[in-house]
Amino acid sequence: MSSREDIERTLRDAYAARQRGDLDALGGLFAPHARFQMADSSASPIAASMLIDGSKAAVQWRAKMRSAVTGETVETDLFDLIEMEDGRIKSFFEFCDTALAARMMKQ
Repeated sequence: MSSREDIERTLRDAYAARQRGDLDALGGLFAPHARFQMADSSASPIAASMLIDGSKAAVQWRAKMRSAVTGETVETDLFDLIEMEDGRIKSFFEFCDTALAARMMKQ
């Protein structure tokens, strides 16, 4: 099992290689049986996955959203980083498909 420091180093190396466009270095960081998937609205049914470490949580989930402007309805993946304090949410940071959100807000 890898230590937290090993995991952090591997992830930092992976993001750096991806930013440089170094596919050989990036590929070398993946296990032979690894799966890489870009989130899209047809990838999977609504599901959630949650990781909790101390007072921090990471949650991946799917939602059906409706544009108040156009009435269009889409399914999309979201990712939340949450920090708790005394049993209540202290911080909630949500990531979404910003291009999709911009399109949904246009008339």
